[in-house]
Amino acid sequence: MCPLRVHSWMDIEKYKLEHMWNAIMDKFVSDDMNDQKRTCLATYAKVMDNWRGSLPRNVKSKTFCDALKYVPKEVDKGDWEWLVKEHFLSHKFKETSTRNSVNRSKMSMPHHTGSKPIREIIYELGGKDGKPPNMDTIFFETRKKDNKLVEPETNAKYVKIQKLVQSDSSLTNIEVVEKCFGPQHKSHVIGFGGGITAKELKGGNSSKAALLYKLSASEKENELLKKRMDELESKYEQLASVVFGEPTSPPSSTDQ
Repeated sequence: MCPLRVHSWMDIEKYKLEHMWNAIMDKFVSDDMNDQKRTCLATYAKVMDNWRGSLPRNVKSKTFCDALKYVPKEVDKGDWEWLVKEHFLSHKFKETSTRNSVNRSKMSMPHHTGSKPIREIIYELGGKDGKPPNMDTIFFETRKKDNKLVEPETNAKYVKIQKLVQSDSSLTNIEVVEKCFGPQHKSHVIGFGGGITAKELKGGNSSKAALLYKLSASEKENELLKKRMDELESKYEQLASVVFGEPTSPPSSTDQ
């Protein structure tokens, strides 16, 4: 549904964005859905960027011809050829990738969530039930490595957050963040990632936050379901090979 033959989200044509928004509207119900359109699409863009950002692993340390052969299961062959030729091997992409690697190496308190959105972690830890975790839990869960905090500055900041949460349970998460990290003015709030602004968190726009959490979780659920279907098809082919003595394609849904 989301076009892949673009260098950035900004290159997607307006009518295609409307098509994606209509698909979101079909899946989710909220009293203020249209008011949240821009934020939801921004979240969609972040999910797409994270997913596309994981694809170059099929290109690294491979020749151009070999890279074209390793087509990810979830990507159309034509789209993959375009991504490899026009995007991943472009000078601009390589330059951006190198700059991002350097910036990440300079981070003193990096998160260790990989491509998993922080909103999804918050959703899984209670956000789905309307009971998001406290800031100390969010900070630890998004920055732990092997179930512990390894960077000295991260550990020191975690202790400060813990003490603050324990000393005053009435503080909201955004209040804890601003007491520990200073005022948050941008769309990227420390501890929450992108897509939710400090203004929205202060205003208690819980319906918007819940919608964003749900959207991220739905993307993850669809990914897991697709992986499960691929595994079942593989097992069916193996069974058919044993029973019939030759590979057999799994039955389509219309044949069942």
